Amino acid sequence: MKKTLVFKYPFALGVLFFAVYLYGVHYLPLRGEEANRILTAYETVKNGDFFNLTHLGEPYYLKPPLFEWVLAGINTLLGWSVEISRLISVLSSFAVALLVYLFAKKLYGDKTLALLSSFIFLTIGDLILFYGFVAEIDAFHCAVYFSGVVLTFFLLQRGRLKIAFFTAGLFTALAFLTKGFPALYHLPLTFLVLIFYLNLWRNLSLTAVLSGIGGIVLPLSVWIFNLKSPQTYLLHLWWESFNRTPLGESGKITTFVVHIFTYPLLNLKQLLPHSLYLFISKAWKNLRVSRETLFLLTLIGLNYLPYLVSPGARGRYIIILFPFVALLLSPLLKSFLFKEIRSLKPAVAGIFLILLLNVFLVVKNLAFFEHHGFLSLLGFVLVFVLTAFVVISQQSNLLGFTLIFLALVKFSYINYYAPWKEKKHPERLIAERFSQKLPKGVKIRYLPKGVNMELCTYLDLYTKGLVTKRGGKFFISNTPPKGNYKVLDTYKGWILGEF
Repeated sequence: MKKTLVFKYPFALGVLFFAVYLYGVHYLPLRGEEANRILTAYETVKNGDFFNLTHLGEPYYLKPPLFEWVLAGINTLLGWSVEISRLISVLSSFAVALLVYLFAKKLYGDKTLALLSSFIFLTIGDLILFYGFVAEIDAFHCAVYFSGVVLTFFLLQRGRLKIAFFTAGLFTALAFLTKGFPALYHLPLTFLVLIFYLNLWRNLSLTAVLSGIGGIVLPLSVWIFNLKSPQTYLLHLWWESFNRTPLGESGKITTFVVHIFTYPLLNLKQLLPHSLYLFISKAWKNLRVSRETLFLLTLIGLNYLPYLVSPGARGRYIIILFPFVALLLSPLLKSFLFKEIRSLKPAVAGIFLILLLNVFLVVKNLAFFEHHGFLSLLGFVLVFVLTAFVVISQQSNLLGFTLIFLALVKFSYINYYAPWKEKKHPERLIAERFSQKLPKGVKIRYLPKGVNMELCTYLDLYTKGLVTKRGGKFFISNTPPKGNYKVLDTYKGWILGEF
């Protein structure tokens, strides 16, 4: 096989990958659970209590604190912003890609398959188009979990059994502090599979097991002993996990059956374009039942099972399986992805048409880009055009065009969705305007019963103050409050006032 694109131009592809993942961190308004994560981390720093999380000044028990700690750390170091917060997911995705390369190189003993595994991981649609660049927990959780898998794998291979057990315990604790009780299933079970795969089960000893227990107990003990209400916190975390299981959905047989059939379809959608490639190429027919294949299928199956049978499971929960899926797909799709494209004209014409579409979207939403700046837009276009030129002129296989296509999809998605999202949900614009009327570091009382988390988060970031449900002579509300007050500004249905 002739030298492939990933060997000839790894730096060019790496730059384009990074540009694709970064594009949107500036333009896209807060969505999903991002505001909850950033707000809680911000209050953690403001209050100076890293164990007892708060949410608008009220105790917050619905998530463990590790992701909030990382958010707090990187924002304190680099300056509080949505962009910096989203950088965690970008860096987590690339860290996992590196670990996938190292793991695949050891598993297959083939550098080409190792690079291809990393490439497949980074081009899984659900990651590159969303979860790999938003300030949510899932990409970071994948990095924590897979770091534990790879480290223990290498330690076990070298016969460092006690250290491997302690490392598995430590990363189980870290995963628990990221996602809660599901972590007590995934990494210990994966570690057990690794032991049997490496044929080390005869070497198990009580001291090794105790070492693993110590790795879990020590960090969790430090966390629990610093909580004001440990029982309340743990019960909330248990409910958050248990409520999504079949027992939590008791009496809803129809919901359970529907989930069993629809959840795999959702997962196939998440894995585009590679799930489609697998179908088109019929590569699954060539699946060889090798020792490595059985190993990966076992890991995927055992870790996937809890979500398959849990009606409350969301698609993003299986992101921790993406590394194993990439490792499994790389030998299956190798020939297909390296296959030469006979005619470049349709591909080049498609790229040109999508770029024209984006010119239209930018012109249509010119006010949005003028307000938020053109630097991110121009930077992405420059990187994309240069890399696309290298790929098209020097290499015409599906490998390069997959990344180019996904780059264009992400480009179009952001250029359409970000202006539309801000028009429908103008919290960023409201916070920008109100922050100009307020002194820095001010305390702001939030009056409405229903919480607009995005507005509260943006106000925190822009004023460097603190939005709470209690206290403060300044307030925000979407309805006129009772009592005497002075209106400082009104904008898009919201009132900024002073008591």
